[in-house]
Amino acid sequence: MTLVVPRSFRDHPITATLLVLSIAASAAGLFASGRWLSPRFSDQGSLLFFLRESRLIQSFNVDSAQSPPDVWRRRLGANAATQRWQSSDGHRWWMVWLQDGAPLLVLHRTKASEPSRVSSLFPDVELLFADELHRKSFFSKHPSRFLTPSSLENDCIDRLIRSPAVAWNPSGLSAIAGPLAFALNSGSHGCLKLTLDQGRLLLLDGSVSSRPLSSAPPSLRRPPGIESAFQTFVGDTPMNNRLALHWQGASTRPLFASLLQRRLISDEIEKTYGLTPNFQVQWLGAPMDLQAQLRKDGPFKASLQLSLAFKAQHAESLKTGLASIALNLEQRGLRPQVSSSTAETDNGQSTAVIWKGANQNVLGRWYVDSPRPDQISLRLSLGWPLGTGHPPLKLKPKSGLSIRFDAKQLREMGWLKATWPSLVQQAGQGELLVKPMLGSRSGQTDTWYWIKGQLSLR
Repeated sequence: MTLVVPRSFRDHPITATLLVLSIAASAAGLFASGRWLSPRFSDQGSLLFFLRESRLIQSFNVDSAQSPPDVWRRRLGANAATQRWQSSDGHRWWMVWLQDGAPLLVLHRTKASEPSRVSSLFPDVELLFADELHRKSFFSKHPSRFLTPSSLENDCIDRLIRSPAVAWNPSGLSAIAGPLAFALNSGSHGCLKLTLDQGRLLLLDGSVSSRPLSSAPPSLRRPPGIESAFQTFVGDTPMNNRLALHWQGASTRPLFASLLQRRLISDEIEKTYGLTPNFQVQWLGAPMDLQAQLRKDGPFKASLQLSLAFKAQHAESLKTGLASIALNLEQRGLRPQVSSSTAETDNGQSTAVIWKGANQNVLGRWYVDSPRPDQISLRLSLGWPLGTGHPPLKLKPKSGLSIRFDAKQLREMGWLKATWPSLVQQAGQGELLVKPMLGSRSGQTDTWYWIKGQLSLR
C-alpha cells in the first residue's frame, strides 16, 4: 500500500458521521503498528492548544516499511523526507488544519530538526508550515501553554498521542458535509480512535457532541453495554439484501433538532404545512426507524420509509398535522386515495392514504394505526412499491441511535459527493452505534455521546 495523504485532506478539512466514517476512513491508508511516543507533547499543553484552535487534527503512525507521504516530501524535500521517515519509525506525527490556510505538519523533534522549526512554546515538536505567511499568522495568536483541559479533551489528547486518531469541530465538518451538516449537529464536535483490523475493517471509538469538548463536565463516563451491543462485521451482507441506509433512533432529535430549532425554518414549516411548534416538539421526541434503498425504476432514485411512534395523547395533534399537510399537497396538484386496506383494529381505526401525481403514478403514502393502546404509529413512504407492505416499526435502540449503510448505494444515489474520501466511496458496509454518555449535567441530556463504528474496506 502506498502511503499518501489523501487529496481530500489537502483540499477539504473532513469530518465524521455517516460522515464521521468519512474522516476515519481517510486515515486508514496511513495506519501501521508503532511504539508509543513519550507524551511530552501533551504535557507542554501544545496538543491541547492545537485541539482547540484547529478545524481538524489527525495523528498517524510512522512505518518505515512504507514510503513517506507527499506532504513530508513537499515540506522537507525528497531526500530529507526519506531519511527523516526512516529514522522516525514507530513515532507518531500529526496533521493540523488550522482555521485558515494549508495544513500544518507536526513532527516529533529529533537531532535532525532545524532550529527555525522549533518554537520555545512547543519545544518537543517541529512545526512545518506551508509558507512563511502561514507561520506568522499562527504565532500572531500568541499560543498559550497554560490551558486546562476538560475530561473529554484529556481523553482526546491521550488518543492523539498514543494511536491513530482524529478530532474535529463544526467548521471541519461543514467543509465536507455542506448542506447536510444540519443532520450531523449531534456530532459537530468529536474525537475518535481509529484502528485498522487486518486491512479489511476500519474500527472507530470515541466521543461526539453538539458542544465543544472543552465544555464537557468531569463527571462524564462511557455508557455501559455499548461494547456488548456492538458486533464487528464477519462478512458482507449480499448486495440485494442491503438497505442503502437504515437509521434507528430513540428519537428524531439527532437528525432534525438543529433544523427545527432554527426559528426561520420552524416558522416556515408552521406557515406552509400548519405544523405547530408543539407538534414539532412531539416530532423530535418520537422514536424513529428510517430506511432508504436504491431504486432502478420509478420516479425517484431512492425510496424512503420513515416510521415514527407517538404517545396516544398526541393523536389529535397528529391528525390535525396530517390534515394540514394533505390540504397543502392537494393545492400542489397531488391527489389522495384512501387505501382499500383501511380497517378497524382492536385499538382504533387504521388509515392508509396513497398520494398520486397528475399522471396517476404513486409518489408516496402514509399509514396511521394504533399497535398498542398507549401508542400511535405514523409510517411515511416516498417512492416505495406498494406491494412491499409497511415497514416494521422498530424501537431500537432504547437510547441513542444505530446507523447502518451501504456506501456503494449511497454513491449511486448521489448522497456521497466527490468531496468524500475515496476509501468511503469504495467501501462496503458501514455502521455507527451512538449512545448517550452518563454523568451529564441537568439540562444536557443526550448532549454527550459515545460512538463505536466500523467500515468494511474493499
